[in-house]
Amino acid sequence: MATHEISIGPDGCVPDSTGSVYFQPLDVCTGITNDVFKHIVAVFDDVVDTKLYGRFVVPQNYVGTPVFKFAWTSDNGVNTGNVVLGLAYRTVGGDDTTSLDQATAEESLTVTDAAPGTDNFRLIPTVAAAANFAAGETVQFIISRTPTSGSDTMAARVLLVDMIFQYADA
Repeated sequence: MATHEISIGPDGCVPDSTGSVYFQPLDVCTGITNDVFKHIVAVFDDVVDTKLYGRFVVPQNYVGTPVFKFAWTSDNGVNTGNVVLGLAYRTVGGDDTTSLDQATAEESLTVTDAAPGTDNFRLIPTVAAAANFAAGETVQFIISRTPTSGSDTMAARVLLVDMIFQYADA
């Protein structure tokens, strides 16, 4: 059995309508001085609760042990406090008997993570998911930040560099 990872966002995701989650090049967000790598990150403000919507297909070699990983950093120079990140998802069967128009999440997960201690350091908190997945299914998901939570004390934007689905094969 081997462990695999696939990137599920923020590429291809859609921001909510608050205007408080949006996309920018990493060097614009952080003031990185080298300006060599200019990939896009999802920016979650620290004022209102924000959401980013996406979907992925569970790989055909999926067997179990699903884990989600949030790869993030903070605004340049902000290295204190905690953030609350969440992921809610719904699986849609690989056949023609499940609607894409679901009203509730199958599971909602949260993780509280401390701000990076050094500018531009990438953090990767993980959260294990229930065994709700099957190979070939579509997974609709919502990534969130909840600065209105008393546990979210980082007074800065969260820069989501990557969202990862980790799993085991046979």
